[in-house]
Amino acid sequence: MIAELVDNTLNLATGRLISLLRRHVPELVSSLHLIGSAADGNFRPGGSDLDFVAVLSRPASDDDIEALVIVHRIYASDPTLPALDGIWVTEAELVAGPDAGGDGPTTRDNQFLRSARGNRNPVTSTMLRQGALTIAGEIDRSGLWHDPARLASWTLENVETYWTRWHARASKPLRRHGLAMLGRAAPTWGVLGISRLHYTLATGRIASKSAAGEHALGSFEHRWRRIIEECLRIRRGKHGSSYGSPFERRRDALDFVGTAIRTIRADHRPSE
Repeated sequence: MIAELVDNTLNLATGRLISLLRRHVPELVSSLHLIGSAADGNFRPGGSDLDFVAVLSRPASDDDIEALVIVHRIYASDPTLPALDGIWVTEAELVAGPDAGGDGPTTRDNQFLRSARGNRNPVTSTMLRQGALTIAGEIDRSGLWHDPARLASWTLENVETYWTRWHARASKPLRRHGLAMLGRAAPTWGVLGISRLHYTLATGRIASKSAAGEHALGSFEHRWRRIIEECLRIRRGKHGSSYGSPFERRRDALDFVGTAIRTIRADHRPSE
């Protein structure tokens, strides 16, 4: 039943998007690729965005931009469809790599932005090369940017620029982020999110949240099994909990994220 719902949701969303692109910008998009949960089998209707990379046949003109605004408005008018989140780039930009260019056309939270950084980063580039689901057109993935060392350095930067700050905010129990940790979504985001970075640094690949959780079960001490399995259960849409108190779950989730950050730092400390 869940698999059927996922397939129906993705089919409706991608069909609608492709139809709108063909109607409003018929020559602009040479290929369209899904990344993230829609490509790795971890998509959850009602909770996941539709992450994508749209490869442009030419740099977008002002007329193209206005047409894409219309595409987004029409798509977003249907609240049953997952929100769009992606980047619009030329193949030349994908070959040059995410650090070579600046901002550009971006979709964020179902809104079209004329120029933003968006997900122009090594993770998106790696997902496109390794595990994207092509739904329109084609592209030679073997010629796309590929730099394992830069993927690793970017991932380490993300630990410091995002996850360390996230952990600090979530550790304040009476502030907004700390209160959110009493729910189900925030602990799952933290535990499985930092596990994805640990997986990437260990393997050079990108994992789904569920796959990263499975990886964490085998990579961290047994004491963390309970919170990891709890977050995997939530991610997979299962009911029930192994915790009698959300405060206890919050404590374990924060402790695990902190431990994972320290482990990553220790494992990847620059040699002297």
